[in-house]
Amino acid sequence: MLEIKNISKNFGEAGIKGIGLTLEPGDIIGLVGDNGAGKSTFIKCIFKEYDKDEGEVLLNGSSIYEQRSLSSLCFFPDQSVYPKGIKIKDYCLLDAQLAGINKTAALKRLQELLELFGLADYLNKTFAQLSAGMQKKMMLVITLVSNPKYIFLDEPTANLDVNSRIELLGIIKTLSQKGIGILITSHIIDELQGIINKLVIIDSGLQVYNAKFDAQIESIQKIYSSVSSRIKINQEKVVANLDLEKNLKL
Repeated sequence: MLEIKNISKNFGEAGIKGIGLTLEPGDIIGLVGDNGAGKSTFIKCIFKEYDKDEGEVLLNGSSIYEQRSLSSLCFFPDQSVYPKGIKIKDYCLLDAQLAGINKTAALKRLQELLELFGLADYLNKTFAQLSAGMQKKMMLVITLVSNPKYIFLDEPTANLDVNSRIELLGIIKTLSQKGIGILITSHIIDELQGIINKLVIIDSGLQVYNAKFDAQIESIQKIYSSVSSRIKINQEKVVANLDLEKNLKL
């Protein structure tokens, strides 16, 4: 079990404060929030890209940093930061080296995964030579080379066509069924509706919702609308404007 407790990072007027969640094997958590709400900052603090001001990350009760078990987690980045000119093989070996996996083991695992995903012919291709959907699948393959227990996916279906989106979401569900804990950030809440079992909402750097989610009886859109300060403010403005317009006509 991965426990993320009270993560805070201050950037002056911006940042995040007191954000936490519990990610268990097989979970799919939807992390939802507007642009600038703090989703990326939260993830960067976990992976030590930012030095957090407060908080801890525990794997089975022990700090992942003190136990050097950060390699149990893996980050699936936004497509815009892919190194487009590097060969798939070379990028995988670099990623494996950072995770402490030797070259022979990494290549063996990569070949197995490429065969499984039907991508064996693309080993020496660059990301730039692949379609958007193929890039996402390839990055997911590389993510799995280190056998992570938990995967953090940042906007995994952005810029994908319908078929590629459905395929990738199906793969994500399969990984969760095999016991991998998954966290997804996404602006497309309709697609999260059918796959997540927990929902976390961040609003202006604060965690405003964190609970189990049942798609059969709950709606992400309704929950988000009920807790988002920006939506509430906009709704109040609309009501006020309608009242003003009505009064003017009278």
